[in-house]
Amino acid sequence: MKQKFTNYELVCYDKNLVGETPRIRAQAYAPSRFENRYPGCACDVPAHVYTYSFEPNPDWSSFYANAAEIRKYFEDFAERHDLMPFVKLNTRVISAVWDEKKGIYNVEVESNGQRTNDWCHVFVNGTGFLNDWKWPTIEGLHSFEGELLHSANWDAKTDLTGKKVALIGTGSSAIQMLPRIQKVASHVTSFMRSVTWISPPIGANVLEEEKENAKACGKAASQTPQAQYTYTEEQKKRFREDPQALLRYRRTLEGSVASLFDMFIAGSETSKGAQQLMKAEMENRIGPGHEDLKARLIPSWPPGCRRITPGDGYLEALVQDNVTRVHAEISKVVPTGIIDDQGILHEVDVIACATGFNLAFTPPFNVCGVNGVSMADEFQPEPRVYLSVTVPKFPNYFIINGVRGQWAAGTALPAHEQCVEYILKCAKKIQTEGIKSLEVKEEPITHLYEHMDSWHRRSVWNADCKSWYKNNEVGGKLWIWGGSALHFLKTLQEPRYEHYDVQYRTSNMFAYLGNGQTGVEYQAKTAALAGDVHAQLTPYIRIADTPWHI
Repeated sequence: MKQKFTNYELVCYDKNLVGETPRIRAQAYAPSRFENRYPGCACDVPAHVYTYSFEPNPDWSSFYANAAEIRKYFEDFAERHDLMPFVKLNTRVISAVWDEKKGIYNVEVESNGQRTNDWCHVFVNGTGFLNDWKWPTIEGLHSFEGELLHSANWDAKTDLTGKKVALIGTGSSAIQMLPRIQKVASHVTSFMRSVTWISPPIGANVLEEEKENAKACGKAASQTPQAQYTYTEEQKKRFREDPQALLRYRRTLEGSVASLFDMFIAGSETSKGAQQLMKAEMENRIGPGHEDLKARLIPSWPPGCRRITPGDGYLEALVQDNVTRVHAEISKVVPTGIIDDQGILHEVDVIACATGFNLAFTPPFNVCGVNGVSMADEFQPEPRVYLSVTVPKFPNYFIINGVRGQWAAGTALPAHEQCVEYILKCAKKIQTEGIKSLEVKEEPITHLYEHMDSWHRRSVWNADCKSWYKNNEVGGKLWIWGGSALHFLKTLQEPRYEHYDVQYRTSNMFAYLGNGQTGVEYQAKTAALAGDVHAQLTPYIRIADTPWHI
């Protein structure tokens, strides 16, 4: 907005501590790494593509960055671009109610127990789906007299050294936590209800190339953990001094992730090959014997049906002497530990719950649209969202990579960026053309959903697994994009305004044409233009058939 807009106000509300002027209000929660601080928390895609696409970081310390380093990247980004003046921390949005007459949202927010009112022409919801962490539903959980922890609300002061720890879960957080906890705890009891694929490292080819180059240069032949690489100071210096070399490296990494897409096509040679490879890899890493673990952990459905996780060190930790694997259901928690459904008491000092989040398609605040309709009601029995960004009956309301967005293929940040670019194009149109409301029609969503449902019948995401992609229901409707990451980016490149109903602030839709001259002409008269004035007044005069704009 700082680059493309004038005459605007922007406020980003963040729940965490840490004429009319068009105004935008955005609930912009911090990246997930702010709240996830559990042992071993790290990115499972290469760090050099876990950045904004336009803002590389030549100084990543390692191939896969840890949570603290990722958080610092985003904080440094905000500081470098002077974004914090737009952010109000420790402020939670309570409600956003559409005022049809004024064409604005009346917004109520709360900070430190005090509620205040705000308003906006455009409301952007950036809360995401996985923001509301949950305790598992287990009888007696809070009767436990030891330390009770959750992966998304970890107490950084916790010291697990010499402790007996129960770890509940087999999702991506648990997979990262176990290797770290196993090394310091006296004993870990891992409660493993679900099967899951543990994949080779994402970007493995590039990672191995880095290691081979290190060997050739006489550096350490291998590093711990195995699926990791620490960048040398010489490499970081080269990345800083040669942006083109860094760009080629980042594109190679991103391309290696994008090239995995055929794995998500059910029955494809790539999918079948990936399943054979991962099964063999998991069996090899678990080692000889342990047939019960292999049978209970390795899925029958194809990789990708649930989110796959590299999990360096996880399988190896599971077979260590100080780890007990429990595949039985948990019956209840008592003050001294956990009782499984076989009646066995597992006494522990700490219970660490890696049990994820409440998956909520509806926002965590009340939203009312045209004629007072509630979004919570409108999203029953299922949410209807256009291209993951707009919702019928809720004009000027936008979502960043929402329902049926790009979450399962490729890296996430480019999809978020493309959604933001789409939203800003809509906001610019609202601002410059005197538009009171821009509301997506129902018909395009009906057609989009028909296409998505049909496409997903041939994807591995449609296999018989339980995942948040289908609201944790086996056989449920898929709520992710039907296609590749690049396919999603291309689809959202330009808004299709024919899919929207438009209402203007005046009775004449061309009132915004004003006095018959452009802003640049006015600036030229008032000597407000910097640089070549004639070039700015005549951008259509060129030496070749290249794009131009006024």
